[in-house]
Amino acid sequence: MELKPKNYIILFILFFTVLIGIQGYQLYNTYRLKLREVFADVKKNLNKLDDTDSVFDNNLLSKDIARDYYIKLVKKEITEENLKKLYTTHAQKTSGELTRYVDSIFRPLGMHVILKQEILNIYYKDATKPLVNGPITVYTTSGTFRNPTELSSSKWLTEKTEMNKIQDSIQSREILYVFSVPRKTSFEVVNLSWILFKELTSLLLSTLLILAAFIWLFYRTINNLKKQKKQIAVLHDVVDNISHELKTPIATLKIAAKTLQKSPDNTIIAVIERQVNRLEQTLDPLNENQTATSLSPTTAKELQAIFSDFQLCNPTVRLLVEPSPSMQVCLNSIDTTTLFHNLMNNAVKYGASQLNIRFEEQKDYLSIQVKDNAQGMEESELPYIFEKFYRIQKDNIHDTKGLGIGLFLVKNIVKKYGGEIKVISKLQHGTTFTILLPL
Repeated sequence: MELKPKNYIILFILFFTVLIGIQGYQLYNTYRLKLREVFADVKKNLNKLDDTDSVFDNNLLSKDIARDYYIKLVKKEITEENLKKLYTTHAQKTSGELTRYVDSIFRPLGMHVILKQEILNIYYKDATKPLVNGPITVYTTSGTFRNPTELSSSKWLTEKTEMNKIQDSIQSREILYVFSVPRKTSFEVVNLSWILFKELTSLLLSTLLILAAFIWLFYRTINNLKKQKKQIAVLHDVVDNISHELKTPIATLKIAAKTLQKSPDNTIIAVIERQVNRLEQTLDPLNENQTATSLSPTTAKELQAIFSDFQLCNPTVRLLVEPSPSMQVCLNSIDTTTLFHNLMNNAVKYGASQLNIRFEEQKDYLSIQVKDNAQGMEESELPYIFEKFYRIQKDNIHDTKGLGIGLFLVKNIVKKYGGEIKVISKLQHGTTFTILLPL
């Protein structure tokens, strides 16, 4: 079953959607894979960093000192704000050196990474309510965090026993201070989007090329299908019309043959020769490349024979040739016959009752004017009448029989001899063809 163009378009949209889905899925999977690779590489390098590294020197608040401040906070010797300010001060001291250190690791890899560690909360003993609410920055590089990724998390447990003297007593007692400090280290790759874009550029370009190629192939396929459909329709028309065109010369040859059986006549033999030539010329248009079979110019006598044969076949048409041909035409006889035959017969097909043919020498050119009083053509048709197989139609119906290649042949003949053809036409006022040929 033959599919309509609409069905082809629907199938294309379906396949194109599936292709986009497949390519999109591959891009997404590749994106996720590259993202994991980047994060794994960052984590691998950052996991080597420890609070005791020399990069921090004595700038960080050490664990023992921090624990002592927690005890002071329990004893209410300092406030929560004092403790947070203390952490902030120490974090600022190490920020510059830490930034340079992290940059030295990731710049050669084309990455811009920022890092920070935070204390989420500080709990005293087993209390559910934190002693200090976080987050509290332990250390950080310079930069603003927008979408941080967790590098690691841990819980620091510390304790210390102190002897506290009982009020108004010589005795003292032991007090155990136990603190639980959950911490989180986070990082962010600032130029992550650019890194992933560079990694995926080749895949993205190849995907776009595949989609573009798919669209181009579909476009070419649809165009080829349309051309083939048009050519098939044209071939059907050509076959139908050739069968019609051959009837006249065949019928003429039959009459000539019967006449010859009765008595030999040189005039009839000449008619037979011309009709055989006409048969050949009817089939010649099917060849794309036509060459002149003779380079001899057409004589005045041959011109007169062409007009006489036409008048013999069309006795009701008034043919006026001005002046009477007395010069040679640079076309060979076959091309001359084809040219005038098509112009004159076209005029008769479209209702001409009178034909005026005028020859005039102009400097280096011979002007040939073929004027008729037929029904004429609309101006919108004129740019197309010399196209192969083009036929004027009305309401999508061809009113006259023909191949639609007569004027195409005329145009090619004139062009072959370096000439020029012009046409002027108006509905109900006839048509005038003007041909300029080199002398």
